[in-house]
Amino acid sequence: MPDFRGTLCWDPATVADTVGTEAISLSAAVFKATHAPLRIKRARLLDERQLVLDDTPVDEHAVLHDFLGHESNTGALLLPIVGESGSGKSHLVRWVREHLALVDDRSASREVIYLEKSKTSLKAVIKSLIARADSDRLNQLSSEVDRFTADVDEASLARRLVHALSETLAAETGTGISGPARQLFGTRGLAALLDDPHVSAYMLGSDKFIPQLASHLLRDRTAGEGERPLKFTVDDLPLDITDVGKASDIAKKWVQHLTSKADLQEVAIGLLNQHLDSAVNRSFNLGMGRLLEAMTLVREEYHKQGKEIILLIEEFALIQGVQRDLLDALVEAAHREGTTILAPIRTLMAVTTGYFRDSFPETVLTRIRATIGYAYDLDVPFGPDDAGAEQMAGFVGRYLNAARIGRQELERSGDSGIPNACDRCPLQSRCHDSFGASGQGFGLYPFNRSALLRTVHATAPKNEPWAFIPRTVLGSVVRPVLIEHAGALRRGEFPDPSFKAQFPASAIDEPLGTQALEAIEQSDLVDADRRKIVLEVWADAAARGLEIDPVLLEAFALPPLLKGVQVPMAPEPAEVPTNTASKQKIAPSVATHLANAENWVTRGDDLQQDPARIVRKAVATAVAQRYRWNTPLMRQQTSPKDNGWPNNATVVSIEGAGVEGITGADTAPIRFKRSATNSRFFRSLIRAESNLNEVRGEDVRRLATIAERHSEDFATRIQKHLEITDQDLVLGMRASLIGAALAGRAWPGMKDEQLLAAIIDDGTGWLPSSSAAMSERWSGMLSEHLSQRTTLVERIRTGIGIAQGTGAVRMLDAARALPLVEKAASDWSWQLPPGTALPAWVRPAVKRFATWSTVIDGQLRMLEELLEEIRKRQPRGTPGKHTHAAIRSALTTAREGNLSLTTERDRTLRRLLDRVDDADWAAVTALEDDLERALGAGRPPASRAADHIRAAVKDRGSSLTVICDLLTAADDWLDEALKGAQLRASSSAATNAAAGMQELAADWRSLGEGTGGQ
Repeated sequence: MPDFRGTLCWDPATVADTVGTEAISLSAAVFKATHAPLRIKRARLLDERQLVLDDTPVDEHAVLHDFLGHESNTGALLLPIVGESGSGKSHLVRWVREHLALVDDRSASREVIYLEKSKTSLKAVIKSLIARADSDRLNQLSSEVDRFTADVDEASLARRLVHALSETLAAETGTGISGPARQLFGTRGLAALLDDPHVSAYMLGSDKFIPQLASHLLRDRTAGEGERPLKFTVDDLPLDITDVGKASDIAKKWVQHLTSKADLQEVAIGLLNQHLDSAVNRSFNLGMGRLLEAMTLVREEYHKQGKEIILLIEEFALIQGVQRDLLDALVEAAHREGTTILAPIRTLMAVTTGYFRDSFPETVLTRIRATIGYAYDLDVPFGPDDAGAEQMAGFVGRYLNAARIGRQELERSGDSGIPNACDRCPLQSRCHDSFGASGQGFGLYPFNRSALLRTVHATAPKNEPWAFIPRTVLGSVVRPVLIEHAGALRRGEFPDPSFKAQFPASAIDEPLGTQALEAIEQSDLVDADRRKIVLEVWADAAARGLEIDPVLLEAFALPPLLKGVQVPMAPEPAEVPTNTASKQKIAPSVATHLANAENWVTRGDDLQQDPARIVRKAVATAVAQRYRWNTPLMRQQTSPKDNGWPNNATVVSIEGAGVEGITGADTAPIRFKRSATNSRFFRSLIRAESNLNEVRGEDVRRLATIAERHSEDFATRIQKHLEITDQDLVLGMRASLIGAALAGRAWPGMKDEQLLAAIIDDGTGWLPSSSAAMSERWSGMLSEHLSQRTTLVERIRTGIGIAQGTGAVRMLDAARALPLVEKAASDWSWQLPPGTALPAWVRPAVKRFATWSTVIDGQLRMLEELLEEIRKRQPRGTPGKHTHAAIRSALTTAREGNLSLTTERDRTLRRLLDRVDDADWAAVTALEDDLERALGAGRPPASRAADHIRAAVKDRGSSLTVICDLLTAADDWLDEALKGAQLRASSSAATNAAAGMQELAADWRSLGEGTGGQ
């Protein structure tokens, strides 16, 4: 048995060549092979341009016989075929042409003129109408058209059209018009606006109507060309013209008026369209009525030949520029005063419903009402009572067969009949049994009737979901599936996500319910998405449960589900308000939310803002309430939604929900994909929020699981918002350590516990004494840091500790803090890595830290200078106590010996001696040792940096400055006293004083010769 998997019984290139969306583009053989009966009804033409459908449909043969058999008492019959674009109007006109010879027993006495929709240039239209009528005047008209179209290009014709419109409008007086619209007429109305060069240039833009009209008048429609604009719209008015100041005053006035008044815009558009034919005739130098005159001549010629004219028009609206003249010619009576002077004419005209209703002259509509009274309408939709499955199968089946055979083979088959490609297929029996066949025996693969209905409904206009528009079905269903999806089908990937996107469930088709969707999601872990599409589209939304025909599974390369899963699924009850005793009453708004949550997955609708808000709030709140604030330990926040965990898409992202585009939604920690499981979960949350019953227990448990699973995400978001992440805290701790170092409370090499104590110390009482050995920049940096340190330390404590209620932090998480301390203390510089964001709470405390390294260098230089001053007067090894005693003894000797010592100098020295009583002379040696380690050669760079900091930051108290001050003051005194004594050496007393001072100086110098001590 041949394998069905990945079967393509058509060639995509052949499909593209054979299946067209325009009737005129098909060869006669393809047209014959693909023609399916159209849905046609008579539509009575009532007053006020209303079309009212009869109840009974008719077929093409009835239209043909009515067209040929209906006798008009004027000798002019105009039978409109109306319908929206793509409804098959042109197809019906062509069908009539193809069958005229088969049913018309008067063909010899009839002249058939056929106006194709692809040949709608003005030249083609006129040539077609007068082609076989031999007349000097007609030949002259033909020559004039030839010459004009040969001499003019699209750009120049477009300029002519603007000028012609201006001239035509200038001649209008606006008789009977009142109000502001009256001003649009005449030379100072719209004509003046069109005459302005700046406005004219705007209206000649490539995207505007006039240049496109000029192109259409000069050239025929090409294959694949889109819909042509038929008339002016508001987009063609110069409402958004740039540099309006370049326009004339009157043009600027009209631009302002039109921009501000919508009713005036409508009048302006109506005037432009009303005078369009006249402008076209002026531009072609034809003059109004010239085509009417020509058609009259044509009818006279054929009357002479005893012929009746059969005029078939594939799309009247595309015949631009001469429509009014042509219509007048088509309804012109053949009989006058009992005598036939013109050939009778029968016109079958395809025209869009809107154009027929809105743009046909009332005089023409009156003639139609008088002669036949109706049109044939192809806008006949299906409905709930008749979905049209068989008609769709018949229509699409013919095109599928033509696609399999191909245009060339169909053309070769000639009149021998239409071959059926399925007859030579070894899979025919299995295929037709599973996918179905049309009434004509053409297989529907890769569709079936359910798939055809659903894809047709999916591509129908939203406001007309039951509409069957042949062109849309071919262009949006048949061709895409056979061409674009052929590769996926061959690879075993059809139907894929792009198919689902192209053919979403229509509002009139039941989608696959969430119960079935959830069952598939849980049981098919490989191809759940494709299985859902097949069940919805080919199995009519699992109408018989999860069973899928085995042949469909084989064709689409889907494995069967495990036994026990393929069971009928009962549809879930609709969410509607109820007042029954067995159920709670559901508010209409809640019912809407529940339905939206269902349609979010079944129909692919967006989850609206309100139900999405309920879901986000429930999930985000559950996570926040379940968090224990101890992993890691940090201060509990009373309002998490205001501190980094808001109830929006940055925390809970929902695929296909409103407001998903906000910044941060793409990195939300909690994400819900569009799935049945999530849809049912959402509905439980919506019910719970409204205190309704029927909240599924499994959804309650899932909410708890989500809350547990995302506790770490919650903590991270809170920490990030409060700027107390590990990285933030390391930066804050480093700032605190440097601040403590400035106060001499921390330095490299201390134990982590000691450093932590320094970090969380708010610095109260850390201000140094005025006599401390520190530079001015050092003390300034310290003072500014201490003014902000309390806030810095509070945030660090918040990040690594907890508090009771809203009180202060009472317990620290040492297990978290100490590793952070170690990392903070690994670098005592203040150089942030590139791209590192400094937390806002750290910034105030580190304003001057950028110069931290230079301040250290300055402090070391100051300490070096201080040590140098001391060692000049107190060499290493001299006991400080001896120096202290020697100075005090010298002062006593000086007073007793009446040596040079002023009272003020004596008082200063004794005050310094008293302060030195409490000084630590060992601090001098300690400083000397620290500086030696810091500044000595041979130390590794890393060690030297730490030694620099240690030497600079240690709190050495006031001893060094007090000792230095005493030694300096004593030295200065002795120098001055000795100099003074020498100057007075002329007397014996002075000589004695000088000798005494020299003795004291010798004693002072001898202090440095001692050993031991400091």
